[in-house]
Amino acid sequence: MMYDAVLIGAGPSGLAAAARLSHFGVRVCLLEGHSRLGGLSSWHHVKGREISSGLHAFTNYVPGGRTGPLGKLFRQLRLRPDDLDLRPQDVSSIRFPSASLVFSNNTEGIRDEVAAKFPACIDGFDRLRGRIRETDEGELTLEQSSARAVLDEYIAEPLLRDMLLCPVMFYGNPGGLTNESAAGEDQLDMDWLLFCVVWKCIFESGFAYPACGMRPLWQELAKRVTDNGGVIRLGTRVERLVVKDGRVVAARLGSGEEIEGERFFSSAGGPETDALLGEASIGRELVPGEISIAEGIRVLSGSARDDGMNDTCVFYSLSDRFRFARPDGLVDTTSGVVCAPGNYEGVDEPILKVSQLANYPAWAELDPAAYGEAKKEAGAGMAAALQKLGVTVAASDRRFGGFDDLFTPVTLRRYTGHAEGALYGSPVKTRTGATAFDNLFLMGADQGFHGIVGAMLSGVAMANLHCLAKWKQS
Repeated sequence: MMYDAVLIGAGPSGLAAAARLSHFGVRVCLLEGHSRLGGLSSWHHVKGREISSGLHAFTNYVPGGRTGPLGKLFRQLRLRPDDLDLRPQDVSSIRFPSASLVFSNNTEGIRDEVAAKFPACIDGFDRLRGRIRETDEGELTLEQSSARAVLDEYIAEPLLRDMLLCPVMFYGNPGGLTNESAAGEDQLDMDWLLFCVVWKCIFESGFAYPACGMRPLWQELAKRVTDNGGVIRLGTRVERLVVKDGRVVAARLGSGEEIEGERFFSSAGGPETDALLGEASIGRELVPGEISIAEGIRVLSGSARDDGMNDTCVFYSLSDRFRFARPDGLVDTTSGVVCAPGNYEGVDEPILKVSQLANYPAWAELDPAAYGEAKKEAGAGMAAALQKLGVTVAASDRRFGGFDDLFTPVTLRRYTGHAEGALYGSPVKTRTGATAFDNLFLMGADQGFHGIVGAMLSGVAMANLHCLAKWKQS
């Protein structure tokens, strides 16, 4: 059978694109290498509890879900706020040794904190915030530029600059861009447009959490695809994109079966899609992202607040100079993100998640015995970092040094297919989604949007731009 659109990857962008296309009668086939929907944002079980994998926060939250990116997503996919049952955060924080900033879903809260803690910087902060608000993150033609350079222009205090960068980098920086500091050090930088995307996700809207996790949303979107005649094939890994006469004509599976289509959308990633083409190329020099993480999960006997974790999320650095780069060792315990889903309003998920930067090549070279021991050591390091933040976690009473489960960059590589276990894909984004082939398009992280809402909007935008607009004209 010839499909109108073949989509690779049933993560947020693939599911959103397939649902959008099938609603308008486009014949779609969605291929996923794993047995579950959701990609990195899937689900798994720890000690009998269902855990939404990788989920700290559903960003872009606004009460009612009628405005902003979330409202746009609801309209495009014909979703209702009740379909997600999002529960808002109480309060989150950025903690450094010399200062802390508290923020919530009150978007003026971060300004009030800066005014109180860094009064000499508030005018520059207001100008920075104005520039961020004026920047159109949907602009597809802007070239890559330095976020650090812009922050240097508006914020004179290095501590405040690093504190503002900390959550934004942890929630969206793929790495690969450097900027020389005033001290002559190369610091990992971030693309300015991407910085604006993530800033608005965190500070210009808010955090929420789906009361029943991500599984119901993915299953609802999948049902819509199949109800509209689309096909979803799980456990079906694409081995090659077949090219003939300058066009992609089929996706070849590991079994040798070929799925033919008029258009192809890939959320596998830029470098990964390039590899699927064999001797052909998508037309850009792409490299894998260098940022990956290790994450520990602890199932709690009670509330996280009982153990000293009162915030919904904590973005921390144990040094006033925040260093965001692939660590030399297996894990960098000096900074990270701590999340307590049970601290969202009305969410019954008594777990604690700790995410820290990790080194994929170092993890990948370990033999099985050493790998198991390294996970225990990584968990103990996470527990030690929590102790410094005032959160009580015994490092010896769980399987992985205080944690019941712990995934590494190797896990990310296995379940996402991203080279180097890259959390946010390649540093080179293809904002239009276009490639050297007029019927092959990228969506998801390497198109340029991040987070669950961003990835879903990427799928919708690429479906609209590269299929529905032309579909309606024909």
